Amino acid sequence: MASTWRRLVLGLTVPALLATACATQADETSTGDDEINYRSTAGQEYALSATVTFPMPDEAKSLEGAEKEAAITKRAEQLRSLVASAISAELDRLWPEEERTHGDGAVIQYRQGTATFRDLTASADGSSYTIVVSGEFAAMNDIQARLPLKAAEDATKYLPVSFDAGAGAQELHVTVTPIERSGNAYPKYLELFEDGLDIAVHVGGDHNTPPQDINHARSIYDDLVRSGFKSPVAKFEDLKLDSGPLTSQLQVKGAPVDVRIRIFHVDMAPPEARQPLVDAYKESMKSADVVVYDGHAGRRLDYSGVVLAYNPSRVSIPANQFATIESSAKQQVYLFNGCETYTGYADKLFENPNRKPENTDVITTANYSAIFTTAVQVNAFLHALVDGRDGVRGAWVPRSWDSVLARMNAVGERAWLHVYGVHGIDDDPKVSPLADVSKLGAACRTDADCGATDSRCLPSPGGSRVCGIACADSAGCPSGTKCVLPRGRTSRDDMQCAAF
Repeated sequence: MASTWRRLVLGLTVPALLATACATQADETSTGDDEINYRSTAGQEYALSATVTFPMPDEAKSLEGAEKEAAITKRAEQLRSLVASAISAELDRLWPEEERTHGDGAVIQYRQGTATFRDLTASADGSSYTIVVSGEFAAMNDIQARLPLKAAEDATKYLPVSFDAGAGAQELHVTVTPIERSGNAYPKYLELFEDGLDIAVHVGGDHNTPPQDINHARSIYDDLVRSGFKSPVAKFEDLKLDSGPLTSQLQVKGAPVDVRIRIFHVDMAPPEARQPLVDAYKESMKSADVVVYDGHAGRRLDYSGVVLAYNPSRVSIPANQFATIESSAKQQVYLFNGCETYTGYADKLFENPNRKPENTDVITTANYSAIFTTAVQVNAFLHALVDGRDGVRGAWVPRSWDSVLARMNAVGERAWLHVYGVHGIDDDPKVSPLADVSKLGAACRTDADCGATDSRCLPSPGGSRVCGIACADSAGCPSGTKCVLPRGRTSRDDMQCAAF
């Protein structure tokens, strides 16, 4: 039979992991397309691969030609799902919830849409077949050192996983290989800023006792007001669905950019009529530049998603429905701040015909999040987008994705690592949107001589001082320069294209 490669659904049935902030049930079937690029400052994506041998299916023995091939391929698809389930279950056995929610615990999360099989090959006598099952997961940077790997006869390291393909138990040799990170980049700020920056923050309901969702929403409101945003109401309790946004202004390239942030929470709709909360999120998908969800999430994508209320009944938009919600083709950033959203939220969003990596960046987390008393990750994210230079109101400074993610990964409400990462950034700019490339290498005395808020006047090897331009990755630097942290600088926001 000819070799085949298929990116197929992953039908996982793994142990449900229930965390304080998660509404998680058994996994469902999910689909995926080609690899969606990914980057995290606290973690890494890895590829899993295992070769599986299985006997010819009984139903195929009496068939011929295309019908026989179809029956064998169907069995291979079933095994692909079972293998992925076995691997995920083994990872959960190694690191259950209690091992993932404390300071030195592990972070590891399978990505549902990446389960595939390839190289369907018959044995010489045709009695059995082999396939290579592959998938991806995200984990903390040192996860390979934590995995209980064994050495094969050829010295190849592998994770042993027990599996039965129908001919007795066999030990799968699962290889684990780091996937090359996407290069650091900047969000497409200037496209986001067209006609002002509209940010919608949707705080989901909380099923815990006492619930903390309103405290989260209040902490976002209070933080924005302290930061100088003008509120449309006198106090948080007065916010309504139609109150309008909190407002501020950025100075970008000498011109004002209006910033409008709306906050939505469960108390804005009566218990018997939660549909307006659903409608508000759908409207944000259509019209906002940045869409934030802060609440419960989980692996089951036909159940988990954007959970807007719990009492007296659960009201949600399952992640599987992202594909059918009306959305414009404008540039957008999404933050899904909930448990294990890496598992498939970005993949599901990119199934929407208007949401592609070219116009959408998606932040997810590869571990549990927490609904505690304050929305520290959301606040860190918002400040990373809109703060002025050195945190002072005034001229806006663009921050790279590494800078945004590092701020989110550095704060937490519990002693565990979240691993926030961003999907879809390979086409994002590698040089600051404020950069005046014509000044690169020009003589200067101070940073102000270099034409942009984030350009720096740098000492050159010859003893003079020349202008750099802010950068995220050398791939965006003009020929003859590379993206480096200048001597004496300590912030990743000070990376500069320079000729040394």
